[in-house]
Parts: sequence; C-alpha cells; structure tokens
Amino acid sequence: MTAQVPETEHAVSEHAVRDRHQLRTLAAAIVALSAVFGGVIVTILYAISLNRLWFLYFPLGFYLLAQGLLIFAIVVAFWYVRVQERIDHTRNLTEELS
Repeated sequence: MTAQVPETEHAVSEHAVRDRHQLRTLAAAIVALSAVFGGVIVTILYAISLNRLWFLYFPLGFYLLAQGLLIFAIVVAFWYVRVQERIDHTRNLTEELS
C-alpha cells in the first residue's frame, strides 16, 4: 500500500521542481546571451588590430565581424538547445506520472 501525501506537500514539492527548472533555464539563457554579447564586444574592440592579419583574402577583423560572429551565434544557439533539452529531460525524470 502506498501512503497518501497531503495535497499541500505535493504542491510545495511541485513548486520547488518548477522553480529549479526555471532557474536552470534562466541561467543557461544568461550564459548563452553573455557569450554572444561578449564575443561581439571583444571582436569590435580588437577589430583594428585583427585587420593586420588576413583570412581568405579578407582582413581578419572584417571577416570575424561579417561571418565569424554569425557562425559563433549559431554554435551558441545549438549549445543552448542541447543544454535546454538536458534540463527538460531531467525535469521529466523527476516528475511523477499521474
């Protein structure tokens, strides 16, 4: 026989699981956005000095601003989706089936 959990305890535990899920999601989003914005800032700050180097017949600073940041943002987006799926999967494992 299984013991019945009072409704208030179940609601409190559900809120704790939901809050933990939301905090992990928020942390992953902040890390992803910070990485992209940090990459933009660093590339802009060093663009002039990077232009002394060449890549595919383009100055490196120009190339990174034109193509490199776009590629970097896409990689970060794929990383974020992978992390979010892992967070969602963890929550699904902790939820009880009703």
